[in-house]
Amino acid sequence: MYRGEPLMVKMGRGALAGLFLTLLGLAILLFSAIPITSIEEVINTSFRVPPGTRYGPPDAGTIGYHTRIFGKSVLKVEVLIEGGGIYLIASGYNAQHLTGLYGEGLYSLTIDPADDLYTFTFDNTNGSTESLVKFTLKEVWTRPMAFGSPPLFILGLTGLLLFPVGLVTLAITSLKAKTTP
Repeated sequence: MYRGEPLMVKMGRGALAGLFLTLLGLAILLFSAIPITSIEEVINTSFRVPPGTRYGPPDAGTIGYHTRIFGKSVLKVEVLIEGGGIYLIASGYNAQHLTGLYGEGLYSLTIDPADDLYTFTFDNTNGSTESLVKFTLKEVWTRPMAFGSPPLFILGLTGLLLFPVGLVTLAITSLKAKTTP
């Protein structure tokens, strides 16, 4: 025959505190891990490429960009070419599909995922007319919300600490309730 109080009644306040801390820590962790997406225009320039020339590395008119360190990044490139068409060469990680593209008019390119240093060269060595190029580069990156601001980062760390403290409190309270008659 069973004697004594049920285990949950013996645990009492410790169980409630442990459960509350565990759930609060988990909720804060999940909230701070929500991904956010930001779009930043990092290059917006115009230049002329005379016939028989190149615009890009190693010349002084180099267009280059180094992606952010944290988070997943995508580069969106928009190029408007007026005059004669020219060749575009993009160099960097995951940009092998952007070498030797011939373009005139408006076109868009995407580098997904983007990571590292990128350079862009505009080649008009075979052209017979001058080309006016408007070049726009946007970086679209996704990261956890906690990395967006110091207060949210501190909140995420608090959640990271509260979750295991709540679990330990539940475990200790449970063990004490089982061993006391």
